[in-house]
Amino acid sequence: MDPSEINSRDAETTSPTQHAMAVVWGHFARSIGLVERLMSVPISQKTVTHSPQAKILELLIGILCGIEYLTDLSEGAAPLSKDREVGEAWGLSGLSDASGVSRTLKACDDEVVGALQRALDEVSQPFLDRAIHELLLRNAPLVLDADLTGRAVSSTSESYPGAAFGWMDGEVRLGYQLAEICLQTPLFGRQWLSAQHHPGDRVPNSCLLSLLAAAEARMGCFPRRRPELLLPRLETCERAIAEAERLVSQQVQRAEAQAARIRRLTAQIEQARRQVLSLQAQPASTRQAGPYSRLTQLQQRLVGWEAQRERARQQEAHALMVAERHRRQLQLAVEAHDRLRQHYERLCQDNLRQSDPPRCTIRVDAGFSSGENLTTLIELGDEVETKSGNAAVVHALRQQVIETTPCTRVGKNAEMLAWTNYQISTCPYPLTVALERFHTPNGLLHAVLIRSQAGPVETAPDLVEWFQAYNARQTIEAGNKEEKTTFKLQHLMSRSPGGIQIQALLTVFAANFVRWAHEWIQPRVQHSSRRFDGVLSSPKRLVRVAANSPASLDRSDGRLLLRFSPLSTFADVVIRLSGAPSIQLALPLFTTHHFSSA
Repeated sequence: MDPSEINSRDAETTSPTQHAMAVVWGHFARSIGLVERLMSVPISQKTVTHSPQAKILELLIGILCGIEYLTDLSEGAAPLSKDREVGEAWGLSGLSDASGVSRTLKACDDEVVGALQRALDEVSQPFLDRAIHELLLRNAPLVLDADLTGRAVSSTSESYPGAAFGWMDGEVRLGYQLAEICLQTPLFGRQWLSAQHHPGDRVPNSCLLSLLAAAEARMGCFPRRRPELLLPRLETCERAIAEAERLVSQQVQRAEAQAARIRRLTAQIEQARRQVLSLQAQPASTRQAGPYSRLTQLQQRLVGWEAQRERARQQEAHALMVAERHRRQLQLAVEAHDRLRQHYERLCQDNLRQSDPPRCTIRVDAGFSSGENLTTLIELGDEVETKSGNAAVVHALRQQVIETTPCTRVGKNAEMLAWTNYQISTCPYPLTVALERFHTPNGLLHAVLIRSQAGPVETAPDLVEWFQAYNARQTIEAGNKEEKTTFKLQHLMSRSPGGIQIQALLTVFAANFVRWAHEWIQPRVQHSSRRFDGVLSSPKRLVRVAANSPASLDRSDGRLLLRFSPLSTFADVVIRLSGAPSIQLALPLFTTHHFSSA
């Protein structure tokens, strides 16, 4: 056979790509319905060559390939927009340039962001249900971690809408805050449940409860609520209302008594004035004179009664003022009681909606641990692990120990000492607290850990276990780092409000996506290497290396094989993309929505 014919046939059956893993992920994305779902998101922008939905999908592919700036889609070392095989793998006829993606992001408003969020949640739900189902089968608690991460921009920039100065990366910077919450799962590792975009001056305390509500909605389950805790607080509110009503009534009675006294004095004064006028009208020769005369005595009484009336008016005004102050206090007490009553009823209704609630633990840093948040989390039934952000608590506990007080060693340079049934002024429920002492070259450093308790506790928990359990929340800090170093979240790829939010949504989705894909890819690896086996469980190396490695697509013999190029670090690794048995990723068995709709 003529060599030119062989080369021509090879050209028809083999084609190159510079983004090997992006091709593999494209086939996985189509198998789980991601592409179809995203293409149905309504976006008010006309299609010229590429649909606006395709350009949003292209941004996701770019994030999965670790692009640092949006222009990398067209001007990177291996431009994604020119890789025909990637587009085909994701079901696209072609990929747009960066300017087209930018224009689409600018056209996206809050409605598009909401529709995109719902589409991503629908695709994510089967994986989340499976992960939760496995945890429930193990009777393991659902462990949630929440955090706030900054997305800084240039401090002199004026083109980022809604940016504000706030604390980011250890200093005050201009930008945004991304409030996030994730679930720890043995099946897929860290799973992001919600990411909420805020101005840079948003503080953690104001984000926690909305994050938790979003997480519970995604998980479809929540811990047993504790409405019984509110009953003593409701009784306290009722006593406060009764006392405020008594004080209002008391002051009203005083005001009424003074008003009656004023009326009586006014009548006396009017009568006395008439008598004075009558006496003054008499001839001087017939009128009694002197200090003890009738006229003089009436005039003196007038002065005294007028003084008494003035004092009565002042006392009436004071009583009315105090009564009004107590009325305001009464109104506040009634409003607090109504809020508490409504909260109590919601908690009771939640318990009726769910027959078999799981245990849930939430771990947050000191920025989230206000007394109000601690109170609400405990009432919601969560087991809380946090740190105190109040220096007064640290000082109070340090006052209870001396340098020779025995402590439990919990780490290489860390010791702890715990107290149960501890009360802080901003939370009505007893807590377990522990003073941490860290031995450093600069001397002792101190911090306070806080843990909720179900009721009165006599014995302190295992301090080593507690120390390790709280510090395990470093997984969310690692997740924040992964978003910034692997998926380049800190580099804002749009200056429109919708575009900024869409980048955040796609980034947290991408972090979940690469973990779901592992079990789909593994049985399709026809020929592997030790290095590639290690990469499959490393999202960082998958994105930074495997997604940017050259490979070829072999379509001979009615199959589709991806072969990593000999020039890549995964030479000779082969993944079969067609002909392998399909995998059922989600079954009704794995549904975790235990509660009925309200």
